[in-house]
Amino acid sequence: MRRAPDQAMPRDRAAGKRLLVLSGLLGLAGALLVGTGEFLLQFSPGGHYGDADYGFMAQIPFARMQAGHFLAILSAPLYLAGYWHLGAMLNRTPAWPGRAVMALGWYGFMVGAVWIGQRAMLGATVQAIASGRADPALLHTLAALNEPLVNVLRVVIVLVSLIWIVHIASGRSRYPRLMALFSPALLLAAIFAVYALSPGLGRLVLPTAMNTAHAVLFALSTMLAARA
Repeated sequence: MRRAPDQAMPRDRAAGKRLLVLSGLLGLAGALLVGTGEFLLQFSPGGHYGDADYGFMAQIPFARMQAGHFLAILSAPLYLAGYWHLGAMLNRTPAWPGRAVMALGWYGFMVGAVWIGQRAMLGATVQAIASGRADPALLHTLAALNEPLVNVLRVVIVLVSLIWIVHIASGRSRYPRLMALFSPALLLAAIFAVYALSPGLGRLVLPTAMNTAHAVLFALSTMLAARA
């Protein structure tokens, strides 16, 4: 016996809402877990994260880097659920902005997972050079293979943020217009502003800036999905 349309639609809406909330929570978990892994990989009490020779990694215990390496890589696929959530929250009329954000996010964070998967090797190389067991030229080669990948992710974040701001500001998404201010790029800018204004506090969040920004974004988006 087929369900009457007036009975089926509320159930379908409830199921859709649960899926939106679940995917948002998975994205939030991914941002927190990858962020924790990246913190273990890269945090240095002395800062100096812009050192071209990665000197900030010289004193990080290898066991800590190893734990961060596996935690970040194994958690990174949860970003796919998070970007599905963001795309679905953006998807009204027209549908292309949500689909574009989802596709860009998937591509960018798959490349980003490759980038973070090489960080422990960079750290191990820095420590081997410091102890005279490796040629400094090896570090430059590894860096040349690693750093372009994070630049791909940065370009993706700029494109996602442009679509995000324009589409949400138009009032054609599930989000209130105020959410246009919480694009990934603007959240990242806020984190770098914290570092500039308060280096002591900024040193704690800068190594995980991308994940911290997305943790805020996924948390806000999931709360809005739950209240809808």
